[in-house]
Amino acid sequence: MAFNRPELEKDNPVAPQPYVGPRRRHAKNRASSAEESARTEQITERLRMLAKAASRFVNTLPKTKKADEGLTVLREAIVQAERALSVKGRSVGSRADI
Repeated sequence: MAFNRPELEKDNPVAPQPYVGPRRRHAKNRASSAEESARTEQITERLRMLAKAASRFVNTLPKTKKADEGLTVLREAIVQAERALSVKGRSVGSRADI
């Protein structure tokens, strides 16, 4: 005979939650914020590499009098990426002067 224990079932709102003390909660928050900053740095570096590669590609294309629509969109995307990277690189103190 199997006993059904609803407090052990997943996603049961009635089940009592285990106590997590302040030390463990703060340690968990610190670990997640450190992980998040590492992810942000990785994303920033990848965006920087992508923007450089795209601008090198655009610079190798022959110059034409009328730009293709796809090329115009690519150039605008490069500008947006470089703008986002330059804002991301500013420190909080330098933004207070603006």
